[in-house]
Amino acid sequence: MKLFSTLAAIAVCSVSLTAQVFNAPESVEYDAANNRWFIGQNGSNVIHTYSPGSGTLSAFASVSSGPHGMEIMGNTLYACDGGSIKGFDLTTGSQVFNLSLGATFLNGLATDGSTYLFATDFTAKNIYRICPSANTYNIMTSTTYSPNGIYYDAANARCVFVNWGASARIQAMAMSDSTITTLYTSTTSNMDGITRDAAGYWYVSTWGGNALRMFDPTFSAAPTSVMTGLSSPADIDINAAGDSIGIPNSGNANNVVFYALSTGIQAPIQSAAGEAYPNPATESSRIVIKDNVQNATCEVYDMNGKLISSKNFSGNSCEIGRDNMAEGTYMVILREGEVVIFQGEIVFKDIE
Repeated sequence: MKLFSTLAAIAVCSVSLTAQVFNAPESVEYDAANNRWFIGQNGSNVIHTYSPGSGTLSAFASVSSGPHGMEIMGNTLYACDGGSIKGFDLTTGSQVFNLSLGATFLNGLATDGSTYLFATDFTAKNIYRICPSANTYNIMTSTTYSPNGIYYDAANARCVFVNWGASARIQAMAMSDSTITTLYTSTTSNMDGITRDAAGYWYVSTWGGNALRMFDPTFSAAPTSVMTGLSSPADIDINAAGDSIGIPNSGNANNVVFYALSTGIQAPIQSAAGEAYPNPATESSRIVIKDNVQNATCEVYDMNGKLISSKNFSGNSCEIGRDNMAEGTYMVILREGEVVIFQGEIVFKDIE
């Protein structure tokens, strides 16, 4: 059975930076390095952290507008702040980046994991590419509809994004030439957030019907409403374990809920402590875990859930050679028996 749990449901009130309440939460972002969620509070212009162990909200940073979409790249949390992108150090919360794009209403945010951010301008109907290290940006394309949530799909060299309005569409922007293709035209309205699980299934939050809807990896069939009774569900994210999607209810419910999911490659997780290095990689990447294991299994999947390779290993590390894998993102799962001891993504890139 798929279940969800509510963080809290607290009435909207006036808050200061240090107040620990929900105030029209608009976006969530999972911080795998610190096992916590970031909550963007549109009603108070504050970013809070939520730690599952303590069950409390803690002030992290503040912005001028929103924040709307949020994304972690490296040691920085980036956030859409009106027409600008702000960046905050994950350790200290101090602002380390601020770039005005001259945009009207930046809403969704995605990253390729190493170099670029991709942001949607809901009102001006543009998609931007931002390079924080160079402090530069450019408009990649203009859209017909109002783009909202966006997801970087490395395996298919594209950004997949959802749109607002009636008969809302899911579309893709090619990295090669910025052309836009329509992947699915729905019978519902007002799509907001989008994410994907380890098996390649897509999840979209919709204000029409106030639901979380699941699409197959190729958008070839009608979606399934896996969670209903939401309240203007906004920008969503999935945790590193791939078993929980955070959903901010920006409407009257004024809370954040979680949808627990199960895919064909999920199993009970004992420990997620581990790290892939280098990541991104060109030839090979090594997964180092906290404890030594015996006769464990290392499995590599593509983002459609297809098993690419599987091998046994012992000790506290496992090397993954690229072999014939194409440039893109892959899911790595380490198992000891039936227990998942590590799950995460690695990115293989061609040498430039």
